Amino acid sequence: MITWATSDGREEGGDRVVPAASTIKLFVASAFWRSALDPEERVEVPAVPWSVADALFSVTLGDCALLSVAFSDNAATNVLLERLGFDAVNQEAERLGCEHTEVRRLMISDGPQNLTCARDLARGLAAIDEERVLDALAQAHDSELPFLLLGRDVRVKTGELWPDVYHEVALVDRSLAVAVCSQPAALPGEVAAVAESLLRVNSS
Repeated sequence: MITWATSDGREEGGDRVVPAASTIKLFVASAFWRSALDPEERVEVPAVPWSVADALFSVTLGDCALLSVAFSDNAATNVLLERLGFDAVNQEAERLGCEHTEVRRLMISDGPQNLTCARDLARGLAAIDEERVLDALAQAHDSELPFLLLGRDVRVKTGELWPDVYHEVALVDRSLAVAVCSQPAALPGEVAAVAESLLRVNSS
């Protein structure tokens, strides 16, 4: 099933709650940059699958915030989660307008799935005003959507727990956010095409 929502209020099944996968990292990074933690503090990064931060010689908390969004780094995200605490991230998601988003475990760990919905993702991304989060998103290159919207400013966060879910949430031209969630996981190209069609309707 594919559900979607846009930050201008359009949606189809937008409140259907799904495992958040890596889209939760947007709220982790936003919570970090609003916290009192020192971005220059050097940290140890325990090894976690699908990560690069644990292989780097020297890593700061600020590096972890960048890596968690730009490279969807699980180890970097876990460092931030452990320092911030789950409550701080959930409070940040609520501040950004989310109603069904909740972090409940570390990345790649046992426990209940982290949760979100398309409406929360679109609303939440549109509300993020921390430039360092948006700049990190601009460095992510794991979505087909930018190739469908050539010449436009497209900042995308993907999330997948294959074959259960695949999601994309994008901020386009710094003005409209669109989120497309799929459970079971649709192919990335299919999800990007749905997002592109919603943006085309909005601009026509």
